[in-house]
Amino acid sequence: MTILRRRAALAGVLLAGLSMGWPALPAQAQEPGCKGEDVIAKAKAEKPEQYAAFEAEARKIPNAEGLLWRIETKGAPASYLFGTMHSTEADLVDLAGPVREALGQARSVAVEIVRGDAADTQAKIVAYVSQNAIDTTGKGLDGLTEAQAAAVRKRLQASGLPAEIAPMLKPWFLGVTLSTSACELRQMASGKLTVDGTVEKIGREAGADVVGLETVEEQLGAISKIAPETARRMIRDAVSTETMSDDMQATTLALYRARRVGWYFATKADTFGEAFDLDAYKDFVEDIVDRRNRLMLERSKALIDKGSAFVAVGALHLPGRNGLVELLRGQGYAVTKVW
Repeated sequence: MTILRRRAALAGVLLAGLSMGWPALPAQAQEPGCKGEDVIAKAKAEKPEQYAAFEAEARKIPNAEGLLWRIETKGAPASYLFGTMHSTEADLVDLAGPVREALGQARSVAVEIVRGDAADTQAKIVAYVSQNAIDTTGKGLDGLTEAQAAAVRKRLQASGLPAEIAPMLKPWFLGVTLSTSACELRQMASGKLTVDGTVEKIGREAGADVVGLETVEEQLGAISKIAPETARRMIRDAVSTETMSDDMQATTLALYRARRVGWYFATKADTFGEAFDLDAYKDFVEDIVDRRNRLMLERSKALIDKGSAFVAVGALHLPGRNGLVELLRGQGYAVTKVW
């Protein structure tokens, strides 16, 4: 396969964790459900003292619990902030009653990226990936052991991608792709709606004005700026065990269902393993979460000031001192947990 043909093939690959769809995979790649182990529940059962210390730290994180928040300002109807998850799990996609009620009142709906499955959006993603995710030198796996490189190839194949393209992918792209459950990628590729996709769909069907808080280039640009060594660490952590990405997915799902997404920021390697060591990923958190929080804040304020807005972004953008809940309060808004 020539470099150009590889570029064409890779351009169809979309990043997981974004408010976008994945291209269809062969029918035999589909499966009924995903498996993985919730490492926090495991630690609670097997390491009670370490878990207790983790829980104590997690509860100190501002706004660590809650997915739906009411935003109030003088002279305008209340708006809402909702934390989504790019997941196809049926119970989550259905949306809880309080979320549907708040969404039903919205005159405007803000999501990260609008119309992720539209042709023009897909074209922009194709262009960005083609230009920024390909390593034409074929050194994408440099720095990995033979065993790690083999594990990377195996994981790519499990995700529906050719194993032989692994050396042609830049570390940032590999790191983010491998950190997402291959099973979940296949579920999204089957065309199932995700939580964030459902919010946008309901908003459009209700006649709300649906807007995006980021462009494709901005969102992918933030991810592609991950430091190479951080990305390589992400790759190594993602393939450290055969089930690591599934375990990460199961753990995140459990926190989301418990409405304790902010607890993720308190995870440490000594209790949950290297892949859950947030201290080692501080630069990643700053680039992918904190900086984007500030951008989302600025672009959502006009909608909130008009009132009856429903702002839906990835749930990890809500908690913490630099999270959207605290940023909104810092701008003078009254923000109250609803659910």
